[in-house]
Amino acid sequence: LARILTEVDHQMSHVQTWVGRRLETLRTCTGEAVRELDFADDRLSIVLRTLSDDSQWDTFERRLNRNLLREYSWNTECVRIDTTTCSGYWVVNAGGLFQFGYSKDHRPDLPQVKVVLSTLDPSGIPVATDVVAGHRADDPLYVPAIQRVRHGLDRNGLLYVGDIKMGALDKRAFHRK
Repeated sequence: LARILTEVDHQMSHVQTWVGRRLETLRTCTGEAVRELDFADDRLSIVLRTLSDDSQWDTFERRLNRNLLREYSWNTECVRIDTTTCSGYWVVNAGGLFQFGYSKDHRPDLPQVKVVLSTLDPSGIPVATDVVAGHRADDPLYVPAIQRVRHGLDRNGLLYVGDIKMGALDKRAFHRK
């Protein structure tokens, strides 16, 4: 994940070489005996396949968030939730993520994917990310995002901040539960 974010390149074939140049850093950060071979394509595909299972990802995300909050003693009372879209020249498949929908980019001719990001305020640390089909409306995405944050952080009583669509009565009522 660090390689994908720092290099803005999702290709698995380059991860092993990237890791090879950062072995000492990765060993220190993880506390594990990291080897370059541990990041070969076949091993990465196992990790990606495992994490693509929603229940596996949920467990990973929950443990990561709880550890992150405990390790750094972040005591936040506020979570920001926002949605965005990313448009491109993708092929639209029935039931796929890339779909035609309301375009915030003013490009209704391009299919898009929608991302819902929940972050701790004021640090901006992401605690939940959802990627959904581009034709989905924003409104029904807020309650599931709040549920994921509550479950992931195992905390109630947080203030959730979002755009005007999050101010709808049903979202405010759910937030107070």
